[in-house]
Amino acid sequence: MTETRPTLTLYTGEKNISSWSMRGFLALTHKKVSFQEREISLPGDPDRKHRREVSPTGKVPVLHHERPGGRLVIPDSLAIIEYLEETFAPPAHPALWPTDPARRAHARWIAAAMHSGWPKLRESMSFNLCFLPQPPQATPEALAEAAEVLDLWEKSLADGGPFLCGDYGAADIMFAPVVWRLTAFRVPTQGTPRAKAWMAAMLEHPDVKRWMDPARALPPRAAY
Repeated sequence: MTETRPTLTLYTGEKNISSWSMRGFLALTHKKVSFQEREISLPGDPDRKHRREVSPTGKVPVLHHERPGGRLVIPDSLAIIEYLEETFAPPAHPALWPTDPARRAHARWIAAAMHSGWPKLRESMSFNLCFLPQPPQATPEALAEAAEVLDLWEKSLADGGPFLCGDYGAADIMFAPVVWRLTAFRVPTQGTPRAKAWMAAMLEHPDVKRWMDPARALPPRAAY
């Protein structure tokens, strides 16, 4: 029997560099749909030529879906999450958003906040730096933003957990790279015990480990 090729292709960057690619990967993995992953070396594509060949934004991740009506190209992690939820909808596939309207609204809010917020944290605690044996000292501005994120997690988890908005889903996926950032940079979590426990659970989640274990095995990059 000839094996059917996946109709979904996710283009990503290196696993120890591209935190946004991690989000797209986790969303697809959670949906339990067959897909192929194609990595584009970010250091090897300084002018974004190869990324522009597959993505209208010149960025990764970008999802290609081969459908009867033609190929659909979806750039941006949050857009990929929304597309997957509509195309591979629950209950046939695991949900990315909560069914409860209030929790769904909260999940969408904090996912969007991650999408556009905390620039100092992203800059000072760059994802690639997290894999260095000794990451550099984070800036005071980045640590202040990290404290804001921890407070947001703590308040979100006060509703009962075990994940940010009930079951594991899009909100957890959007913040997954931040969990590793705060862990690698040893940001204090004593004042946010629920967030601390959730971070530990995230790092042990099977889907997260499918990205992080290969990422840790790669040679670390101080710059790219």
